[in-house]
Amino acid sequence: LGQPVVIESQAGAGGLIATQAVARATPDGYTILFGVPSTITIAENFTKNPDYNPARDLAPIATVASYFTLFLVHPKVNAGTLGEFIALAKANPKKYFYGTSGNGHAFHMLTELVSRQAGIEMVAVPYKGNGPAQTGMLSGDVQVMVAASGAVRAHVQAGRMKALATLQSTRLDSFPDVPTLAEAGLSNLNIINWFAVFTPMRTPREIQNRLEQDLLALQKDAGFTQKVRELDFGPVGLGSKEFASLLEGERKRWRDIIQAAGIKAELE
Repeated sequence: LGQPVVIESQAGAGGLIATQAVARATPDGYTILFGVPSTITIAENFTKNPDYNPARDLAPIATVASYFTLFLVHPKVNAGTLGEFIALAKANPKKYFYGTSGNGHAFHMLTELVSRQAGIEMVAVPYKGNGPAQTGMLSGDVQVMVAASGAVRAHVQAGRMKALATLQSTRLDSFPDVPTLAEAGLSNLNIINWFAVFTPMRTPREIQNRLEQDLLALQKDAGFTQKVRELDFGPVGLGSKEFASLLEGERKRWRDIIQAAGIKAELE
């Protein structure tokens, strides 16, 4: 692009503050969002009076990568497989606490999906971000969490957490011995945990097209794809039209799941 890039991390409200800032920004192509599902396809189900509408205010440009997730338990939990943990949890409803990166976060929803499919009841403990949630897990304040594989790889390898299943449809190269949900006796969720770029909706089309072109070109860059895999992510290049279709389907899926399950939480 021939431009310097300034990365501004705006923490708070589970990513809503940063997302709102981009939705309200001048649509000149100089302010873009590096977004995740929580604030784009999930938050609308939990925020009573949202200050933005992602479908109306943000233009999806392209996906960049996807992150992989693991179902984890504290090492003191007496279960070596997901089936063994489900048996423990069924015998002890609400005994186990699971940590999340915040109410309404994708990891919150994924844990609820697994719990409801398994027929178990656990207590959600929302933290202000993934770092504090991991700290709670390591200290034993919570005994269960769903987290990105790259973020917890060192903890699993050191025995500070136990990975019982991957939430992807195939085993991970970085965790070849960890089974999928289907292999562990449940059904795979078939959800893509994407990282993607958005601009304010009224950004000129030629700028959107240029950004999309350059982002998709990254998928052909060997250095980029190698770095993505080193971080335990997967390269995923969906253009604006494909990505918009994916978002439409995700919004409906999350809405139906949340309403059917009766999940209620105020996004933090």
